[in-house]
Amino acid sequence: MRLLFAAVIAAVAATSVSAATVNLIDGDTVRINGRTIRIVEIDAPETYKPRCELERMLGYAAKQRLRQLLDAGNITYEPAGTDRYNRTLAHVFAGGINVGSTLLAEGHALAYRPGADAKLERLRAWCGPGAQLNGSFDKPKTEGARPKGLAAPLMITSAPYRNCSEARAAGAAPLYAGNPGYSTRLDRDGDGVACERRRGR
Repeated sequence: MRLLFAAVIAAVAATSVSAATVNLIDGDTVRINGRTIRIVEIDAPETYKPRCELERMLGYAAKQRLRQLLDAGNITYEPAGTDRYNRTLAHVFAGGINVGSTLLAEGHALAYRPGADAKLERLRAWCGPGAQLNGSFDKPKTEGARPKGLAAPLMITSAPYRNCSEARAAGAAPLYAGNPGYSTRLDRDGDGVACERRRGR
C-alpha cells in the first residue's frame, strides 16, 4: 500500500509543468499554456456577473493579489482532477509558494466546500446576510466595517496616463485596479490589470 501511494504521488509530481504563458481569468482561475486551471480548494469572489458591487470589488482585489503572486517566480501546477466545466483542478505554485493557500491565508479567498449551503455561506460573506443564491438579496450595508477576514475593497481612480507607453515610460506599469493611475480605458481585456506584461512575449 505504501509503495502504491508513493507511486501515485510520484506520478502527480511528474505532471507539474513550467508555465510559459499565463492569463488571469479571475481570483481563482488562470489559463496556463492554453489550459484553464481552477485553483483547487479555494473560492474567490466573482468579477464576472458578481452578485453585488462589494463582491466585484473584492474579486478584483483577489485577482490583483493573484497576479502579484504569479509574478513572483517560476510557475508550476499539479493537476488534481477536473470539474464539471472540464477545467483542470490543480495546486498552483509560484516560486515554490502555494498561491491558493496564500490567497486563503490573506483573506482574498474562502475555503471551497461543495453544496448549496456552503455556496450561500460564501456569498453572504461577500454580499451580506441578505444575499440569496437566486440573485435576490436585501441590500447589504457595505459602508463601515468590511467582512471579517476579507481584503478591503478597492477604489477606482482616474488615470494620469494617456496610454500604456506613457505608463511604462514612467515605470508605473502594470497598473492595478484601485491603484493610482489605473483606468478601464487602459485595461483592454478587463482583467483588473492595465498595461501588463504578457508572459511568453
